[in-house]
Amino acid sequence: MKKFFWFLGIAALAFSVVACDKDVKKPDVNNITEDGFYVVGEATGMSTVTKELTMAVGINEAASQTQRAGMYEKYIVLEGGKDFTLAYVKGGEQIAYGATLSEFIPELGDDGKPVGTIYEENPATGVFKGTLVIGDAAPKMKVSATGLYHIVLDLNEDGVLADAQIVLCPVTLGVRGGMNSWGFTALEATAASNAGITYTLSGQELAAGGEFKFAYNNAWKITLDAEGKVKANTNLGKDCKPGGDNIAVTEGAGTYKITLTYKLAEGDIANSFKYEVIQESASAAPEHMYMIGAQFGGWSWDSDGVAELVPVWGTTGKFWCTRWFDKDQGFKFCSVKAWNGDFTGAGTVGYSVADGNCWVPETGFYTVFVDGNEGVVEIAPAKVFGFGDAVFTGGWDFDSAEEFVAEGDKMVITTSGAGELRMASKVVPTVADNQCTPNGWYDWWKTEFVFYEDGKIVYRAGGDDQARFNVEGGKKISLDFNAGTATIEDAVAPAIVIDGDLSDWDAIEGVTGESVSAAFKATSDSKNIYLYYKRTTERMADLWDGNGYVYLCFDTDNDPATGVELWGNGPYEMVLVAYPYAESGHITVAKAGAVAPESCSVAAMACAGAVTEDGVAVEFSIPRADLLAIPAEQITLWAWSNKGGTKLELHCTL
Repeated sequence: MKKFFWFLGIAALAFSVVACDKDVKKPDVNNITEDGFYVVGEATGMSTVTKELTMAVGINEAASQTQRAGMYEKYIVLEGGKDFTLAYVKGGEQIAYGATLSEFIPELGDDGKPVGTIYEENPATGVFKGTLVIGDAAPKMKVSATGLYHIVLDLNEDGVLADAQIVLCPVTLGVRGGMNSWGFTALEATAASNAGITYTLSGQELAAGGEFKFAYNNAWKITLDAEGKVKANTNLGKDCKPGGDNIAVTEGAGTYKITLTYKLAEGDIANSFKYEVIQESASAAPEHMYMIGAQFGGWSWDSDGVAELVPVWGTTGKFWCTRWFDKDQGFKFCSVKAWNGDFTGAGTVGYSVADGNCWVPETGFYTVFVDGNEGVVEIAPAKVFGFGDAVFTGGWDFDSAEEFVAEGDKMVITTSGAGELRMASKVVPTVADNQCTPNGWYDWWKTEFVFYEDGKIVYRAGGDDQARFNVEGGKKISLDFNAGTATIEDAVAPAIVIDGDLSDWDAIEGVTGESVSAAFKATSDSKNIYLYYKRTTERMADLWDGNGYVYLCFDTDNDPATGVELWGNGPYEMVLVAYPYAESGHITVAKAGAVAPESCSVAAMACAGAVTEDGVAVEFSIPRADLLAIPAEQITLWAWSNKGGTKLELHCTL
């Protein structure tokens, strides 16, 4: 017997799976009246096979939550140390199904969670898989600890999987939703029994319309194959449907007691579960927050110009907004549109209070955060970001997203590609709550907004994921937060488009060389510096397999006597070590008198490569901000590759 120890949250469960291929005793099928798959054996606690032991038709999460032919599922309490198998019964005849199960653990990151697009939403541990064995040779299976288990059987009727298989996972049920920022909170459970288990959780704070799901083991699904074509749900949504819609509270903001009950039942998985959500206490937090002032309604509560702040998703009584403020125009706040409880906050975080009103220090864009529970107001210079394929620069987080820039009293961004555009303001309260990330700010989707064909900005607030809006590449997006509108117009074309089509470099002069280094060009616009580097090689892998680094040096002070000389080249003030295959870069900044350079990363480099008639070439765009200050006059650049090649020296104005 091999033991496995599994820990998750507040629960710990030790179990093992044992297979034995002798003395397979067929279950008693005398009471079976319907054909189907059954979980049978002493581990079920039942001496005869009844209809409650039938497995439900499986739901394939990877195929839009549809039923999958040959896939079956069951939530069932199994007794530790006792045998069970799966049995297919038809016309009173039975065939045993079993497997020798072993634990499947995907690659785990530093946080202990699975990494990679296939397994990242799977349980980190505790998933047992085995290749299906049919007939009298089918192994018996056994767990060492009594508990609720999720069993998945897939006969692989369409050949999508490598083999037909059985998957088994112990179940620690919990909630994921607005009460924990879609993390995981385990439910308290009574003793495991197929006659009934009651799961409870009290004191769960949810905003008005707050949503959640039941799930087990801090996961959303179990992936059965390496290509992700078959996935079983590990979550229960509305009406306890696997993978169903979120469950929304209807009694308004407050604390809630959540009760989930399990009882072994035939048919769909939902038949075995029921839930009840009861409000324990209503929240005293405000449901609305308004800002009035000289710019916002002209001090008249009847004006349409009064600004309504946006709820921070998943919170109670916390709001935000981004606006253009004039420094000589006062404003204040109230939870109702009336002079009844209006307030200014303390005026100590990003603004001041004078003459009974709030004042920003300078004219410009600001993001306001109001904790209506405490009457706290915090104001910071606005940081607004774009997400999605239209402005994709590396990730769905504030650290790598494309930032809007101020242009007068508008915020603007230029789309670099065609696709969806999603936007968010960065809100960083001075005192982080449990809805904030470890970095201290709210996730971008908690302060998200979009706009549609009518040009009106629509905030997600506390609602569901918003419908997508697509834009074309090369468009200038302008946001007027005070008017609540957005406009789209053609942007001034960049000097170069990083798309692997190198024809837009044809008219740009550069330098050419012999040997491996063949050509080096540079140009720029107000936002980016563009570089082109060509090598005479037949293998694109020289650039893209992790070995073909490109070194790009900058003599920013035009003084050949200053800087640092490395690898036999220089001196220079700055070198960009570019890794084209990873679409990333690393800047080394030389300092006078330094023994070794200090380093920083390129946040938003883009690159693309192509095979040419006589070699390979790669083009880069690098934000000026990442390369520090580049002088307007002519400077000297060098380029070469670690795969060999002559240094190319280029004198140009960027």
